[in-house]
Amino acid sequence: MEIFDPGEIRDLTIPNRGVFRPVRTRFVDDGRPTTELAAHLAARAAGGAGLVVGPAQMLVHPSASGAAFLDAYDESAVSGLTDVVDAVHDHDARIFGQLTHTGAESRGDWEMQPQLAPSASPSDAAYEMPKTMTRADIDDVLDGFATAAKNLDAAGFDGVELAAGPFSVLRQFLSPRYNARDDAYGGDWDDRARFVNEALATVSEQSSGPVGLHLSLAELEYGGYEYGDVPDILDAVEGFDYLSCTVGTRATYNQTHAGISASAPDLLDPITTAAEHVDTPVIGRLPFTTIDDADALFDAGVDFVSFTRQLLADAETLSKAAADSRYDRCIQCNQKCLEAVYGHAHGGHVECVVDPRTGRETELYALSEAEPAALPQRILVVGGGPAGLRFAAVAADRGHDVTLREASDSLGGQLNLAAQGPLEPFGRAVEDLEAAVHEAGVTVELEAPVSADDVGPEWDSVVVATGASRPDTSALGFEGDVVDAFDVLESARGAGGPPDLDLGADVLLVDDNRWVITVQTGLALLDHAESVEMVSRDHYPAFRTEQPNLPGFVAALQAQGATFTGNHALDAVDAAGTVTLRNTLTGETTTRRPDSVVVVGRRQADERLYLELDERRDDVYRVGDAVSPRKLDRAYYDGEVLARRL
Repeated sequence: MEIFDPGEIRDLTIPNRGVFRPVRTRFVDDGRPTTELAAHLAARAAGGAGLVVGPAQMLVHPSASGAAFLDAYDESAVSGLTDVVDAVHDHDARIFGQLTHTGAESRGDWEMQPQLAPSASPSDAAYEMPKTMTRADIDDVLDGFATAAKNLDAAGFDGVELAAGPFSVLRQFLSPRYNARDDAYGGDWDDRARFVNEALATVSEQSSGPVGLHLSLAELEYGGYEYGDVPDILDAVEGFDYLSCTVGTRATYNQTHAGISASAPDLLDPITTAAEHVDTPVIGRLPFTTIDDADALFDAGVDFVSFTRQLLADAETLSKAAADSRYDRCIQCNQKCLEAVYGHAHGGHVECVVDPRTGRETELYALSEAEPAALPQRILVVGGGPAGLRFAAVAADRGHDVTLREASDSLGGQLNLAAQGPLEPFGRAVEDLEAAVHEAGVTVELEAPVSADDVGPEWDSVVVATGASRPDTSALGFEGDVVDAFDVLESARGAGGPPDLDLGADVLLVDDNRWVITVQTGLALLDHAESVEMVSRDHYPAFRTEQPNLPGFVAALQAQGATFTGNHALDAVDAAGTVTLRNTLTGETTTRRPDSVVVVGRRQADERLYLELDERRDDVYRVGDAVSPRKLDRAYYDGEVLARRL
C-alpha cells in the first residue's frame, strides 16, 4: 500500500490516502464559515490531500459553546458550508465534515447556558461544573446531530465524522472520568457507548455518505479510560464506516499537542490494536506525521494517513512528495498553529511560523503560482539569518539575481544558537532555508561582512537582514559581574559546556526575557550546576512561552531541580556578588549570595548598516530582527512579503 494509491471508504473512492485532518482555525464569523476557511482548506486539497476532514468540530446544538466553532445545526450556515465544499471539490479532493458537542470541555458563558455533560464532572481545562444531562437533553442533542448532518448533506459534504476525541461529549459518555451515571447511559461499556451508538445511527440516517468516528484511544487523564480499554470500547461501539484515531482530551492537549517541550504519546501500538478490532478503514497518525511515517502506519493497519501540522507548514507536502521534491518541514514550535487558536494570540486564527501563507490564503497566493518579477533586479542581501534566507530564496525564484553575504562562516543566524536543547527541531528550519536558497540559485558568500562603503551602484536594491545584537550586561549598571544568557548557550553549544564560564555550583538565573530562551538557559545550567534559582517578574519563568509548550518546560526544569521565585526583580548585584531581589507586589527586598548571576535579557535591532545606507540611497530595505527583534514567524513573514512585492 502506498500513500498515493487511491482508497475507499464504504462506496466512496478517495484519490489518495493522504488526509488533512480537522484543525481548529477560528475562521468563523458568528457561527458561520468565512471565505478564509474555504481558502485554507482548499489550499490543502490543492496541495495533494485526497481527503480533507473539516471544518473542525462543528457544533450540533446551541448548548455547546465556543466562539471558534461553527453552528452546523443552523440552516443559515449551509450556504457558507457549500462554498467550503465547492472550494475543496475544485481540486478533485473529498471532504468530510466533523460534528461535535463540546460537553464539559468548553465554557457555558458564550451562549449563557450551562454545560451539558454525562455527569457533574468538570473538566480540568474548563472547570465549570456541568449539568448532568437528562433524557430530554440527550434527545435534544441527538436531534441536533440529525439536523447538523442534514445540513452537511445539503451543503454537499461527501461524508460526516463524529468527534469522540477532545472537545466531545461523545467521548465523555465513554469515559469513567466524566460518566458516573447509573441509568441506561452509564455503567459498563455497552451502556456508556449507548449515546455514541445512537448518535452514529442518527447521523447515518441523514447522511448519504460515509459516517466515521474520530476516537481518542486514551484520555491520558487520571480516572479516564486507557489504551488497554480500546478493545472493550470498540466492541461496544457500532455503526461507523471508518475509524479515525487520536488521543487525549482538552485537559491534556499539552501532552497530545506536545511540540518542543515534551514527547508526544506514541500512537503506533494503540493504532495497531484498534485496527485489529475493526473491520472498517482506519485513519491514523503519529505525532507530527510526515511522509516518512506512512509506511509504519500502514504496517500498523491503517488505510489512510492523516496529517495536521505538516500540512500547515507546507500545504503542498503531498504533491511535492509525489513529485519527489523537497518540502518545508514542521519545526514543532506550536507558536502559531496552536497558540494563535487556543491562546487567541497573533490575530486569533491558525497560522504557521515557517509558511507565512498559512492562515493568509486569501491574501497571499501560493509560491508555486508566483509570477516572475516584472522588472528583474540585481539584489544584495546582507545577513544569512532566517529573514535574509527567506527573502533571497523567494526573490530568486521570481527571477531576481540575488547575492547573499553573511559575515560568519555559516548560514542560519540566531537559529543556529536557538536550535539546541528543547529547540533542537528548529534545526530543520535552518536546513530547509539553506536548501531553498541553493535550489533558487542564490549566490551565497560566507565570511563576507558588509559595510556601507562596500555597497556600490551596481546593486538595484539592498536588503538588510543583519538581525539583532545580544544584550549588553555591562549596561545594566550592577557593580558585580553578571553573565549574559547568550554566552551560556554559546558555551553549551560547544564541546565544553557552561563550566567553561566558571559559573560555580550555585547559579541565580534572572528572567528578563519571559520566553523560551529562559528555559533553554535554565536547562543548560542544570546540566552542570548543583543549584539553579530562576527569578522572574511573572509568577514563574518564561511566562510568555506558548501555553501548549509551557507545562512541559516547567516540568522539565522542576524535574532537574530548578527552583522558581516569581514576582521578583533584580535590583542590585554588589561588588562582592551579593544579589538584592525586590518583590514586585509588596516592594520588600531580600538578598542572595550565589556563585554567579545569569541574566536572560532582550536583544536590540542591529540597524547600523540600514540607517547608514538609508542616508545614501532609496532602494534599501530591512527585514526581520534588523527591524525589531521578534519571534521567528516575523522573520519568515518579513522576508517573504518583501520578496513577493519587489
